[in-house]
Amino acid sequence: MSTSTLPIVRTHVVMGSVASVHVHDDVDPATIETVVAAVFDELDRLESIFSTFRADSEISRINSGRLHHLDASREVIDVMDACVFMESITSGAFSCRRADGSLDPAGFVKGWSVERASRFFVDAGLRHWYLSLGGDMQMGEAPETDGEPHGWKVGIADPNRPGAVATGLLIARGAVATSGTAERGRHIVDPRSGETCDHWSSFTVCGPSLTWADAYATAAFVMGESGLAWVHCFEGYTALGIRPDGTIVTL
Repeated sequence: MSTSTLPIVRTHVVMGSVASVHVHDDVDPATIETVVAAVFDELDRLESIFSTFRADSEISRINSGRLHHLDASREVIDVMDACVFMESITSGAFSCRRADGSLDPAGFVKGWSVERASRFFVDAGLRHWYLSLGGDMQMGEAPETDGEPHGWKVGIADPNRPGAVATGLLIARGAVATSGTAERGRHIVDPRSGETCDHWSSFTVCGPSLTWADAYATAAFVMGESGLAWVHCFEGYTALGIRPDGTIVTL
């Protein structure tokens, strides 16, 4: 048994937000610190590849014509393939292309990056952990608690009241992703019309994979009311929407 104080919590600024790691495994603290460093290094590495704010990223070089997309890294090709798939199954409600035709896979990359980085916990044999970035979370097994329901307690930010929580979820393990206005205001645009989406103020998806929960949340936010039923078509995924008037809607 280690003498560390649990949980071990570490944060890191990346991708325009703050990544947060919580580890509840009672193991050698040095092991945890090594894993956390690897997780943050991976997030930094992926940001350097996909950031549209860095002139030397692969995405920026593709957009400027300095790099052909077929000569990009395996990660870029995999993400672009996934974005094309999402555009197909959403009839265009999801797209990695801006109105000017340039690439911006931000609606897919954040969740994908967090899930990819979280594999370092699994590879190290850690069980009780979670990694969050900008409110999106990939979680290992929730730690045991005496006399309490078993699961991570996840608060969903109230998009109409900064700093407040609209509702809470109890998640044994898996992923939670939220798209909405709480952090960045009304920034989600329907790629088919170019108009800002206003049916939802917040849309949350829960499921086993943050890669897909995040992508589904973005697409369903754009879809409006039909987005709830659409998410539930995917096995293991559920959704919760908050309307501008504060009404919470589930199926």
